[in-house]
Amino acid sequence: MTLEASPGLEEAAGCLIVDGVRCRVPVQPPLLNFECEDVLRLDGRPRTRKVDEIIVHESVTRSAATTLAVLRKRRLGIHLIIDAAGLVTQHGDLYRDRMSHAGPHNARSIGIEVVNPYYPKYLRPGLPWRETIAAPWAHKNRYVLPTPAQAEALASVLTCLTEESWPRVAVPRQWIGLDEQRMAMGRFAGAEKARPGIYAHHYFAHSDGAWLVLYAWLRLEAGLGPEDAYAAAVQSARDARRSVNLSRFLTQG
Repeated sequence: MTLEASPGLEEAAGCLIVDGVRCRVPVQPPLLNFECEDVLRLDGRPRTRKVDEIIVHESVTRSAATTLAVLRKRRLGIHLIIDAAGLVTQHGDLYRDRMSHAGPHNARSIGIEVVNPYYPKYLRPGLPWRETIAAPWAHKNRYVLPTPAQAEALASVLTCLTEESWPRVAVPRQWIGLDEQRMAMGRFAGAEKARPGIYAHHYFAHSDGAWLVLYAWLRLEAGLGPEDAYAAAVQSARDARRSVNLSRFLTQG
């Protein structure tokens, strides 16, 4: 796929900003970057080393606006946010902006925040999050599932970020939480150490991102369609503890 710098602010939508250049990318859901109207660029520190990691987070909020407010208040940052409808917004240059979001991984990672209440107690009538599962791997043992649109948007973004390669941003499609036939749903030995690939934040801190990474693996590696991947991720993760067994999907592949 060819990436092209896109002139004119009116053409900023549909592009990612990488090292100061607008690069048009084949992300399926709507994509807006911080050069678009009403998309905030978060503060980050200058970065000089190559980027080769992706960290998947969940916000424990109910809107992108609240997520941004919390990040600014805590002096944290993130590169991409995926809201409940699957809209992807970019809030930092994928190369130039070193964001505070993942401790020892900040220097070389892209942070993706998926807006999700996470805890059932934060659900309210009318919200788009519909289902909660029993999940011993999750904090408080229950987990609010991201919307199908969010899960699919993440898979699309990960496809883009791992298939494209820029001079200073190249993330391999390596699943850090996959150990032979099992995918981690919590802490993973050695995950606090930086190495190229895709991480859930839960692998080394907090308790977020693992279900979404599982869904993305089922889409990108097992080749399941969106509905089947969502159902398989729910079935595999429900009542799981530290990991889920993917042997039947590996055999199918």
